[in-house]
Amino acid sequence: MKIIVSLTLMVSLGLGYANEESLGEDPFLLAQQKLKESHSKRRWLGKSQLEKQAWIREHLHLKLRAKKVIVDSNHPEWAWFRKSGLGLFLHWGLASVKPNNGDAWAMVWHPHRERTNKLIKPEDMFKVADTWNPSEYDAQKWMKAAANAGFGYSVLTTRHHDGYCLWPSEYGAWDTGEKMDGRDLVKDYIEACRDNGIKVGLYYSGPNWHFAYKKKNFIWPANKKFQVNYKHEKTPADSGLASLMTSNPALPGDLDQQELQQSRGQVKELVTKYGKIDMMWWDGSRIMSEEELAKFQPEIFVARGNIATPEGLHQGTSENVKMTNEAGWWWEMCIKSENKFTPNWHYGEICETNHWTTNTLLTELIRCRSLGGNLLVNIPPKGNGEMMDWYYQLCEEMAAWMKHSKEAIYDVDLKAPLPTLDKTQNYTTVKGNKWYSLPDEQGVIHIEEVRKPRIVILMHTGEELDYDYEDGELKIFLDKSKWTTLPDMVKIVFPENK
Repeated sequence: MKIIVSLTLMVSLGLGYANEESLGEDPFLLAQQKLKESHSKRRWLGKSQLEKQAWIREHLHLKLRAKKVIVDSNHPEWAWFRKSGLGLFLHWGLASVKPNNGDAWAMVWHPHRERTNKLIKPEDMFKVADTWNPSEYDAQKWMKAAANAGFGYSVLTTRHHDGYCLWPSEYGAWDTGEKMDGRDLVKDYIEACRDNGIKVGLYYSGPNWHFAYKKKNFIWPANKKFQVNYKHEKTPADSGLASLMTSNPALPGDLDQQELQQSRGQVKELVTKYGKIDMMWWDGSRIMSEEELAKFQPEIFVARGNIATPEGLHQGTSENVKMTNEAGWWWEMCIKSENKFTPNWHYGEICETNHWTTNTLLTELIRCRSLGGNLLVNIPPKGNGEMMDWYYQLCEEMAAWMKHSKEAIYDVDLKAPLPTLDKTQNYTTVKGNKWYSLPDEQGVIHIEEVRKPRIVILMHTGEELDYDYEDGELKIFLDKSKWTTLPDMVKIVFPENK
């Protein structure tokens, strides 16, 4: 049983505790009060879709907005993305390999990293490429487990900000062709995805910190006081070092164009030499326009930019992504599978212990689906190519849950308005006349403004549950004897619309 109305959520909704003691004997009254108090926070009410979009542009992080409204019926080739709802993010590369610590940004100077001795000089980060050759890499094993767990797509970092390509590229000399005798890590990944029925996603970083790195400013964001060279030495602000994360007109001669043309050549390889690619996930900057990509991959889905991609719960609170959904934009939560914040997107030893449980992942998936979006969860492979042991345990537990409750998150209705945060505080997904709701920490489901259900079913047992219904208010209580350690979804079937 997942506690969904957490302290963090209550604070984000502005909920108090003044009446909790007096209402504690009646959990439905407490749930009703929480819903009524949250109603005052519904900033999406009374606004047109365009007004909601304008509000988001003015008030929320840029990753909570999308490039355009995508009409589902106009793009049946992308229906898989909306149906699946669950993607596996695989950050893998030089930062994953000892002595590196999983923080790819550790080579970028920051006063906190300097104070805490967590800086890694670029040349030291790059050095592992000379010996890295993951002996335990078994992409088939990764993807078989992921498919059983219900992941519908996957995204691999083919090139991260360090610029190192995980395939033998003809463009540049910083890739597995030069360092691994031509071994192609991307090819193995793509074949494993296809063999296991998982859609192929490729991440590609536009910035390349390795290219002409001695001429680059290793501080981000830049400041007007000083620059930092590749040795992490402070230099004058007018040193002329080029930006890490944007185009580099400061590079002398034609190096800026050389870097761009090298990157464009690499992306063209990715979308022409491996067959069909389902998804492109840019980071930092886009190397090709959507129209250019479509010449090589007519059905490719370009995620970041075209859809909103909130990163972590600091951007993707329920109220924020509810607003994104109300604005008509597709969205995908991109998040690390960790309990305590770290800078690690790649593997570091802390990932072995600081990780989500199966319950946490499934609950976050249900939350995202109930608010109209997808979940792209990062679980990083080790430097030697193995996945962590807990990944396989998690996949097994997810597979068991999916056998009885997958319909609650797969191919559900995503178009606003959705009931979560409007008619209920319970994370509730919708599929036509069927609703799927997650009880709160007291086993309560409380939904307002609905018709009387035909039947209410506990999904992991299939048994029918009792409920109370009066004046459009539905109350369901799941006795503690029926709780499990994973989300106990309740299926509510309403009469079909006539």
